[in-house]
Amino acid sequence: METYLDMLQDSLRKKLEILDKIMTCQKEESDMLKGGSMDRDVFDRSMTEKVELAESIDSLDDGFEKVYDRIREKMIAHKEGYVNQIRALQNMISEISEKNVLIQAEENRIRLEVENYAKRESAALRQRRDNGKAARSYYNNMKKLNYVGSQFMDKKN
Repeated sequence: METYLDMLQDSLRKKLEILDKIMTCQKEESDMLKGGSMDRDVFDRSMTEKVELAESIDSLDDGFEKVYDRIREKMIAHKEGYVNQIRALQNMISEISEKNVLIQAEENRIRLEVENYAKRESAALRQRRDNGKAARSYYNNMKKLNYVGSQFMDKKN
C-alpha cells in the first residue's frame, strides 16, 4: 500500500513540474507578444512544447487514476493509517488545481494577445499594400502628365 501511495505522490510531483514548465512557456510567449517584433518560429515551438507537456499530463492522469482505483477501497477503509500520505496527496492536488486555474487564465489572455497581434499585423500589411497602390497610381499619373505626344516640326521659315 505504501508503494502505491508513493507512486501517486510521484505522479502528482511530476504533474506539478510539468505545470511549472507550461507556466514558463506561457511567460515566454507573453514576453514575445509584448515585445515589438515576434519570432513566429520560436512562438510556434513554444506552443508545440505546451501541447506535448499537456499530453504527458494526460498520460500521468491516466496512470494516477488506474493506481488510485486499485487502492481506493483499501485506502478509505484504513484511512487513519495513511493520514499523512493522504494529506500530502490532498495538498498536491490543491496546488495542481490552483495552477490549472492560473494556466487557463493565462492561456485566455495569451489568446487575446495573439488575436490583437494578428489584427495589428493585418492592419500594417494592409497599410503597406495601400501605400504601394498609392505610389503606383502616383507614378502612373505623373507619367501621363509628362507625356508629350509626337510633334511635327516644320523647318520652313
